[in-house]
Amino acid sequence: MNILITTFSFPSPKHNIHDGRFVFSEAVAYAESGARVTVITPHFPGVDKREQITENITVFRFQYFIPKSLQVLKKPGVPIYNQKSLLAVVQIPILCFCFALDILKHARRADIIHAQWTVTALLSLPAKWIFGKRLVLTARGSDLRLLPRWLNRFIHLRVDRAIDCFGPQPWNVEYKRNFPASYMELPHIVHNDVSGNIPHDMKEVLDNKPDAFTILYIGRFDTIKLNKNRLPLIDLIAVSKTLKAKGMKFHVFYIGDGDDRIRKRMVRLIDEYALHDTVTLLGVKTNVPDYIQFCHIGVGGIAFNAVSHEFTISGKAQILVEGGDNVNTPWHDGTNAIFIKPGDRADLQEKLLWAMEHRDRVKAIGKSAKNDMSKYIVDGKSGGGLYLREFQKLIQGEEKLNKGEPKG
Repeated sequence: MNILITTFSFPSPKHNIHDGRFVFSEAVAYAESGARVTVITPHFPGVDKREQITENITVFRFQYFIPKSLQVLKKPGVPIYNQKSLLAVVQIPILCFCFALDILKHARRADIIHAQWTVTALLSLPAKWIFGKRLVLTARGSDLRLLPRWLNRFIHLRVDRAIDCFGPQPWNVEYKRNFPASYMELPHIVHNDVSGNIPHDMKEVLDNKPDAFTILYIGRFDTIKLNKNRLPLIDLIAVSKTLKAKGMKFHVFYIGDGDDRIRKRMVRLIDEYALHDTVTLLGVKTNVPDYIQFCHIGVGGIAFNAVSHEFTISGKAQILVEGGDNVNTPWHDGTNAIFIKPGDRADLQEKLLWAMEHRDRVKAIGKSAKNDMSKYIVDGKSGGGLYLREFQKLIQGEEKLNKGEPKG
């Protein structure tokens, strides 16, 4: 099977770019299950236009402005919708036009198109109509917030299938109600290729702290995580000051990057509180699962997002914020997760103290999470084959229809 993935973000291991890690997980799963995968995504200065990730995964990054050095709409680590310059705004329609042309260029050889975000599905519709290709869509959330509702409804009604891989969380229930489509319920694929070796920078810290309770925060540093999701991105540093004063043996690691103002604020607090021996900013990493396997508890997840999935598939307990997207989900405080009150540093401190004193219980919570969420989260080995079987049913169903047979 030849799968064409259209996406605004895709990692480049060669250039140490990590955007779109969840799309990468799906591509790897498809390839490992026998598919040939072609990825189309916008180019940006400094990266190759063509990159062979594995034998069966080829990435084409199309140029959308001349000269290449003036392409400013797509930048690593920064969502396109956050680009506010006049030149970036001018480049939006040009990028979309070039994207649609590149999809047409590669779609003829594809058996199915998997569009990531509704915008790329919209740009893939000409290829669907002209070449009769099957088109499936995975909406990711930001597209549902940014595009007009009528346009998202138009797109959902015209794709062959919309993939529902976000489980029973409130926003997903509302999403399916607001955007009618032929939905395909599938678990979320998480790439969990661990080496078994502790990363060097993590080992360097923990060699001097053999009994330290290890807390790992993963996620983008942005205002949405702070203001909407109420994640303890900053609070974790403030609480570390108190925990250190109490003589607790622990270390906090951060994996991620993003808004430079937030990062500078974090660095300033680490300096102010003298936490260089307690809090470490690791930056962005490609081998995130290798770090996860050596932590005791994770932070940064939201209900069924990519970070939550990575901790869960590794059997690690995680701290979740009460309310919001975590309401009416399979997450239960003290059973398969540890809940904290939003913006309550005292509660965060209390829960972390409890976790440090009950490591066996924390480990059990992580195991329960992996077991309870197995219906919604799978690794690439099993997930890739599952997705390909559903894709094949869709392709064969259309072939039967074209031959005059009932669609089944």
